This record gives sequence, structure tokens and C-alpha cells, in this order.
Amino acid sequence: MSRLGRMAIRRPPQSASSAEPGKPTLAALCAAVAGGDERAFQDLHRRLAGGLMRILLERTGGRAEVAEELAQRTWVVVWEAIRGGKYDPSRSAITTYLYAVSHKVWLQYVRSTARGPISSGETDSGATAGEEPVSVAGMAELLQAVRECMEGAGADALTPDERALARAVASGHSDRSLAKMLGLAPSTTNVRKRAVFEKIRRFLAVRGHRGSASERDGANGE
Repeated sequence: MSRLGRMAIRRPPQSASSAEPGKPTLAALCAAVAGGDERAFQDLHRRLAGGLMRILLERTGGRAEVAEELAQRTWVVVWEAIRGGKYDPSRSAITTYLYAVSHKVWLQYVRSTARGPISSGETDSGATAGEEPVSVAGMAELLQAVRECMEGAGADALTPDERALARAVASGHSDRSLAKMLGLAPSTTNVRKRAVFEKIRRFLAVRGHRGSASERDGANGE
């Protein structure tokens, strides 16, 4: 493994998806929630709430009240999606779906605060809108595919060194910073970075996730 691969690159908060000894799996809990079991939802919340709050606290700059409000909105959407059959466990893990919903809720919050208070009669593009679960489901599928590319062991998935490089870029490291870690010239590091993200794009394209033409063109520029 390269020097970069051996370095401790901070990863997003992870929630355990496996069941505790003698406890139902997250998938089993989701199935129970779909049948109306509120206690199963409470168990699901207990297992995943901590990870969700860490993500939202980071997004809100540590503003606990805002993070708590966004977490509550997220859980309402997740409950309604599971109960309404709009969450498909065969398409994404519940942890991925939860993150996708929280991301949408966060974007709605940013838009609403940017334009000021919502007037009476005006509806925010909230996650309760009819078309929203479809959008969230698509995002969850994309995130699931990225997770498979990052964590999979297949020939088309990223190698440990490639995963480390992708995570370093996602953490905000510049080409110069990466070059210093790798002991390479910034131009060489940039080539490696582009190769990794091209591999991710190919992985996603095979699974039906293709960016717009402008996004693909933009990815080839600075």
C-alpha cells in the first residue's frame, strides 16, 4: 500500500449495519416498520440517530438546535417512506437512504434560509412533496453504487490506494497537499486523481448512473 493508503484519512461517520447479538438486522427492522411496527422504528432510530446527528452537526457548523430540527425532519420522511412502500431495500441500504434523505432536507434548509421566511400559502420544497421520495430514492441508489465502488472487491471497484486517494480528495486536500503525501509532482498527482474519478464514473455508468453532458465535460476541466 502507498504512503497515502497508510495515512489516517478521516472518513464520514459510519453506523453499524450489522445486528447486535440477539438483535434483528436493520433490514429486518425496516420490514417490521413497513408493517406498522413503531417499536421497530424506535429501535432503528436508536441505532442510527447518533451517526445522523454527527453528519448534521458537521453540516450546520455545530449548531445543535438546527441539527436536531433537521434530524427530526429526516426521520419523519424516512418513517413515511418506509410505511408508504417508497423505500426499496433491494435498491439501497437504509443507512444510505437515511443519508440521502438528510442531504435533501439539508439542501431544503439552505434554500429556505437563503430566501427568508416562507410566507403563508407558500410551500417549501419539503421532503413530504409527492415527487420527493422518487428523487431521494435516486440519490440513495447513486450513493449505494458509490459505496459499492469504494468498498467492493471486484475488478472494477477501487483498489485500497485508489480509495485512499478518493477519500483524501473528498476531505478537501489539494493537488499540492496530495503530492506532498505521495512524494510526487503535483501534475503527476493530478493525473492519478483524474484516473481514479474516471474509474468511478465508469463504474457508475455501467450501473446506469450517468451525469449530464455538461457535468462530464466539466469533470475533464479544472
